[in-house]
This record gives sequence, structure tokens and C-alpha cells, in this order.
Amino acid sequence: MTNQDKLNRIEKVLDYIHDHLDETIHVAELAEKSCWSRWQFQRVFGEATGLTVAQYTRELRLSHAAELLLSSQQRHLDIAMQCGFDSEISFSRAFKQMFHTTPRDYRQRGIRQGLRTPLQYRQANHRVEAPKAFTQIRIENRGSFQLKAQCDWIYGPFSNQPDFQHKVRELWRKVDSEVAEGNPKGQPIGVINTQFCAKHPEQMHYWASYAEQTMLPDNYPTLTVPAQEYAVIPVHGKVQAIEEAVRWFLFYWLPDSDYNGVSGFELEMYQSHYDPADPSSYMEYWLPITPRK
Repeated sequence: MTNQDKLNRIEKVLDYIHDHLDETIHVAELAEKSCWSRWQFQRVFGEATGLTVAQYTRELRLSHAAELLLSSQQRHLDIAMQCGFDSEISFSRAFKQMFHTTPRDYRQRGIRQGLRTPLQYRQANHRVEAPKAFTQIRIENRGSFQLKAQCDWIYGPFSNQPDFQHKVRELWRKVDSEVAEGNPKGQPIGVINTQFCAKHPEQMHYWASYAEQTMLPDNYPTLTVPAQEYAVIPVHGKVQAIEEAVRWFLFYWLPDSDYNGVSGFELEMYQSHYDPADPSSYMEYWLPITPRK
């Protein structure tokens, strides 16, 4: 069996899970629908997705429940039953474990945070090898915040004359050289303003900064990023993997989702010690979205 055959079988199992989230799902039953024994299936599923079957189905059920809390007036008990829970108590307990708040408080807050979406197969190209064959997008809301940052206009990856790799690298070098000596750098944050600017019609405004603002020079320009709902793309590997992950999101995930992309501020959220040349590095790319009506 080729690797592609294995992935096709996993896709079929995922389709079954997505169609039966309101029912009891057993690993043994899923294994029977594949070509593997129960143990083999659990191993293949975990290696392809990074999740267990129980973890995946639980997160999807609770994410669907969270969406219903925001988009409907259904009772908590009805939502619990619709999402495969046998009681409101078990639903509330599981919901609080995942979202760190009660269903009631989540509904009253009225914003999407921590939602998981169905896994989708992602074909790696010849330049970038994805560590997992399937990628899961997270939906998050983030409030307004300010950053002191170095900035410059760049031509992005889909431009006829992209220069972002060179310019972004230079911006980060400048920021790092001006960080007060001895201060911990904290989490690096890149912000890309994709809103149209008449003076720079083909360019985007890139801002390089760190979460720990006190270590940055006071004369840095200040950026205000408004509150926004985001799709969060996990990116593993070297810096080249970012462009490929965003391309997959735009061309494959977004058109089939329940969301529209919007112009605004895109966020690059890096690990504290992110190394662009390290294949084990991890970052998240946050793209602004809005639910389709």
C-alpha cells in the first residue's frame, strides 16, 4: 500500500467521523472501516494527524457546541444532546476543560475562541515537507492591542516582484540589534497590514516586534491592532514552510470553509527561541476572517 493510499483511507475515516459526531463513535468500528487492526489504526491515525481519535472527536463536538451557543438560542441540554453528550452535566464538564469557561459564560461573552475545525489533508510540495499529513485550523478572537515596532513596506509572496524575505529579515536584524542588552526577548510578533494604501498600492506594511515591549527603544513607531477574529494556521519547520502553509490555507481551506478572508492585520506568532533554519521550529500564522452569512 502506498503512502497516498493510507492517507486516502484516513480521509474516509475522517469523513465518517464528521458525519456521525452526534453518535457514539468507537475506535474498533473505525478500524473495521479501514484496512488496519485497532492498534494499527490508532498508530496510523496518530502519526497522520497528531491526535487520538477520542481527542479529535471530543474537540470537534465541543467546537460545534460552542458555535451553537453563539449562533442559536437553543438550551444547553439540547446542544449537549445534539453534540453527542448524554447529559448537560457531562457536557458542561467537558466544555470547561477545553475552553476554561462554562457554556453560559461562553455564550454571554459572544466571541469565538479556541474553536477547532475538521482536519484537512495537506499535500506537501517538493520544497517543504509537512510533519503531519493533516492540518487543523483553530478559530480565535483577539482583542485590540498596541506594539512598538520597526516597520517597512514590502512586496508579498504573491507579488510580481516579491522582496519580503530580504526586507523582513533586515527588519528583524535591526530590532534584535536594538534590544537592550541583557533583556529577554520574549515572543517575536510580526504584523502585516494588508489594507489598501493609495501611496503603496502593491505593497503591505510589515511590523517586527516582541511581546515584551519594555525592552524596545521608546522612539519606535507604535501600531494599534484592532480586535479581530482569526483563523490560526499551525506551521512546523523552517521559515520556508510559512509561505506554503498560507498558500494551502488560501487556495484549499478557506474556499471550502464557513468563513471569508478580510483585509486587515495578519499576525505571525513565533516561539520565543524561533530559529528560521531549524526544521523543528514552530509558529502560528493568524489570518483575519469573518463568518459567512
